[in-house]
Amino acid sequence: MGKRNKVTTRDIAEYTGLSQSSVSMILSSKPHVSFSKETVDKVRAAAKELGYKKPEKNSLKKASALSKTIIVICPILSNGYYSMLIHSITERAREYGYTVFSVSTIRDVSQEEYYIKMLSNFDLSGIIFLYPPSSKISEINNLSKSVPMVSIGDKPEGSRFDSVELDSKKPGFILGEYLISLGHTHISFVSAPIKQKEIGRLHRLEGLKNSFKAYNMDLNNIEVLSSKFSTYSRYTPDNSEYLNGYDLVSKALENNTKSTAFVGNNDMTAFGTMAAITDHGYKVPGDFSVCGFDNIPLSGMPQISLTTIEHAAAFKGKEAVDIIYKKNAQKDGLSKHHYIMRLEYEPELIVRNSTGKAKNNT
Repeated sequence: MGKRNKVTTRDIAEYTGLSQSSVSMILSSKPHVSFSKETVDKVRAAAKELGYKKPEKNSLKKASALSKTIIVICPILSNGYYSMLIHSITERAREYGYTVFSVSTIRDVSQEEYYIKMLSNFDLSGIIFLYPPSSKISEINNLSKSVPMVSIGDKPEGSRFDSVELDSKKPGFILGEYLISLGHTHISFVSAPIKQKEIGRLHRLEGLKNSFKAYNMDLNNIEVLSSKFSTYSRYTPDNSEYLNGYDLVSKALENNTKSTAFVGNNDMTAFGTMAAITDHGYKVPGDFSVCGFDNIPLSGMPQISLTTIEHAAAFKGKEAVDIIYKKNAQKDGLSKHHYIMRLEYEPELIVRNSTGKAKNNT
């Protein structure tokens, strides 16, 4: 007979029907975390019944090995926007004596859930999401009771953790209003798959539509160019957004689109849009105007010169670390007052050479 495996918090979680993070917090008597007496008694009774024993000191040492570490969860590393955020986070973290590890989910929900469950076993300084998490918000809310958690971007509904927010409806409206001022009455929104949990994409499109409503323009003149997930998943992650923009706009041009302006859901998509236009023999902005979102460094290069939206990526990364530091200082101090911080930067239109007056379609 082989040696019997030790009972773990995962076993207790499965036995009780609770999350592993909840079981771990109860059995380790985490401070500043409250559960009902019924739940606490249920977990402790199950632990006793199953023969659970607390980890030895060397195991506890492993669990606390990342106690001065911030984990950054991002969707994709090939987009310069996320690189900008990670750099600013790392710079600020160094000032507080934190180290930073970054992981990429490629927007795979199962991968994201795996990281959340794995990280619940460690004593971390904090976790920063660079996009709206797709996992069950209740589980992330629960984890945020023991680990300072900050999201950067459009905040998911029902979340109870700190955020450095971007209301993407605002930049969508700003770009729409600007293009309308240039005489553009037909606009295409070019995007990766638009799913319910892709809050940023939905909000940017909504903001664009709101600008048309504000100027009493026909919403049918906004064409949504969005790939199916099955198509998008065939692109390699390192250039998926660029190729998605290129392919969608190529088809639109071949079908004689009425649009005189294209708005990419981010700068990388806009780059692919610009390439498709020039490869089909047209000029930017003489024939078609192009806009993006994020103002990544490449957007300002003279050969690209993309009109886009600046929303303070560098500042947002630093603010996220500041929030984590304050939460940890609060946790280590005597104060029992808990609060949720919400910061928001106003978007700014950056006008460059990729936009101009609408061409005459008559």
